[in-house]
Amino acid sequence: MPPEECIAIARLRQWAASRTATSNGKATNYRRVGWQQRRASQADAQIVRVIDFERALETLSDEQQTALVLRYRDDETEGSIAAALACSVRKVGYVLPAARRSLAAALERLNLL
Repeated sequence: MPPEECIAIARLRQWAASRTATSNGKATNYRRVGWQQRRASQADAQIVRVIDFERALETLSDEQQTALVLRYRDDETEGSIAAALACSVRKVGYVLPAARRSLAAALERLNLL
């Protein structure tokens, strides 16, 4: 696997974790014991990273988006992805690498890689 695809996979996993944290309201990592300064810039940077990544993900086809999200965010098997896409497992084997390459190219175009 080329390094660009490996980095794209790492960015996918980072996006999934950041998106989950922000949607659960846990963008900042502080305890509520007394008063503590809120690190607004860190939380805002995380939100911006999520938005930028989703902008790059939107450049892919619907099939590629679905395959990547099911595989790397939801950790589904190729059989489950094939069922969701209504195609063969063999086609999923071709769609995933092509989607990773397309995502790596989109991330590079947006200087997010």
